Amino acid sequence: MGKKKKKITPSKLTVFDKIVLGINIVASVLLLCSYLAPDTDPRDSTLIAVLGFCYQILLLINLVFVIYWICKRKWFSLISAIALLLGFNTFLSYFQFGTQTDNQQSASLRIMEYNVKAFTGIDIYENEPTQNAIIKLIKNESPQIVMFEEFATNKLEVDSTISNLTTQTGFKYNFIKYFGTANRSTVFLTGDAIFSQFPIVDTGTIPSPNILQTRSIFADIKYKGKIFRVYCLHLAAVKIQDNEKSRYLKGNVAVNSTSFIQRKLAAAFVTRAFQVSYIKKHIEKCPYPYIIAGDFNDTPNSYSVNEIGNGLKNAFIEKGSGFETTYYSTYPLHIDHMFATDAFDILSYKSIDKKISDHKPILVSLQLK
Repeated sequence: MGKKKKKITPSKLTVFDKIVLGINIVASVLLLCSYLAPDTDPRDSTLIAVLGFCYQILLLINLVFVIYWICKRKWFSLISAIALLLGFNTFLSYFQFGTQTDNQQSASLRIMEYNVKAFTGIDIYENEPTQNAIIKLIKNESPQIVMFEEFATNKLEVDSTISNLTTQTGFKYNFIKYFGTANRSTVFLTGDAIFSQFPIVDTGTIPSPNILQTRSIFADIKYKGKIFRVYCLHLAAVKIQDNEKSRYLKGNVAVNSTSFIQRKLAAAFVTRAFQVSYIKKHIEKCPYPYIIAGDFNDTPNSYSVNEIGNGLKNAFIEKGSGFETTYYSTYPLHIDHMFATDAFDILSYKSIDKKISDHKPILVSLQLK
């Protein structure tokens, strides 16, 4: 009589593995909840908005769990793997597989969006005027229209920035709207600005209650016998002192600071939701094809970006490449965006990695049909 074969049974989970599994399940659920952020108004749930902002962190945590369980118990890796796959479209709003190009066809419109930090720089330009460096960059890239946020002018002297932009880059037309004094110095006024090589036939601001500070302007531009509109937006930022914000973005966060940061994030999400509601009302009445761009102070996986971009072409998704960031910080942030109506074909997209401002300029080539 032969010996009975021993039944092979899976080994029991260790206490450590049980703890890891529990954390894994929570992390997967949080990742799945983060996918709801683009469609969830922060006025209804700030928690979902915060999870949407933390998408990249949750993505990495779940990737770590996949690797861990592949090495230990392969079937458990499906918990995070499925959660990751369900958010593949979200991933594509951060990462594109194309090749970044710069289309300079004569038939194309070259439009740049740039938050210039009131012309006070970073790195080698820190706390120095950066007007000349930015004008040089613009001359090298040759955009035909530039939308600036945090555009600044010195009210105590004859400001040379506007005249230099006009004479050195061919921007014969401009519309500038100042929204108050910059925190760095009372001698500067800051706001949004649109500079164009083509005639500007009408301009305006998007009306909203003063408390919202909806810093958004538009200009109607005549181009080859047609008129189209460009919107320049600067949505609400998280209101944290500059020195504290720098420390947090570098990851130096004390445990007792997390609830404070969460409250500040939540307040910014809600404010942007109100701002977006007024912007949407305005653009829905726009009689022309339009391009909308600016510093949204929000990530691709957010309500404000997706509410504005709903039904429009996203320049990065259309022609971007790789993992995009537009703000210089340790925590990677893609907060500058450009969208266009179907009347435009998007030919190319690139962000320019040059540390003059705390933001990168983005440059998009389009063709008006």
